[in-house]
Amino acid sequence: MTAEFGLSWLSMQCDGLEQTLTVAELDCLVESGPRPALLMIAARSVTDVPAPSRTLLGRDVRRLLESPLDDAVLRTVWAEGTDTAFDPGWDEESMRDWLAGIEAAWRDAERLADPGFVPPPQVSAPDPGLRAAVLETIDGVAARLAAVTENRVWPPKIPGLLPALTEVVESVDADLGFRLFLRVLKASALPVGPRDHQAFLAVGERFGYPDLVAEGYLHVVPAVP
Repeated sequence: MTAEFGLSWLSMQCDGLEQTLTVAELDCLVESGPRPALLMIAARSVTDVPAPSRTLLGRDVRRLLESPLDDAVLRTVWAEGTDTAFDPGWDEESMRDWLAGIEAAWRDAERLADPGFVPPPQVSAPDPGLRAAVLETIDGVAARLAAVTENRVWPPKIPGLLPALTEVVESVDADLGFRLFLRVLKASALPVGPRDHQAFLAVGERFGYPDLVAEGYLHVVPAVP
């Protein structure tokens, strides 16, 4: 049972493929492509993510749709969290179009389960201290993460990952930015030493979800090479 929720849960499903997707979703991926399969997964969040976290997928997506970030930034933070398995750039599609489709599929599934469903209102942004703490954790592994993601041969690198993550934290939401950052670390299998891991745990504790850091999907090692 994963501690993931919201958009980072969706990203994790897309990263795991055979380990995380249903047979119907895998068939849809092969026959119709990633976007239709992604919408099926988004609808599944209504049954697979426990309440109250299941409604946070819509909140995450809405925040990105209403943000000032350009499409390239949105594509970068999304695709790297799926290890580029679900990348709208492959088909020259808009990430905002994908996000709008995710929101609609999630909302339709919620209303199918509860005809009176009303999306919850957005909550206020956290204090600036949390934003600074998230940026500090990103900075702590930035050079090594860049080396892993920008120097690989396959899957093709997507430039600008670190600036894109920083933009999400600074311009959208520190909570979402931190979860997308963790998702990228997990997808890339970047070795994380004890000091950085403790820093991630401390930030996760402040957000109220330390299990997201402690669940075991991070590649924690005794010492960073």
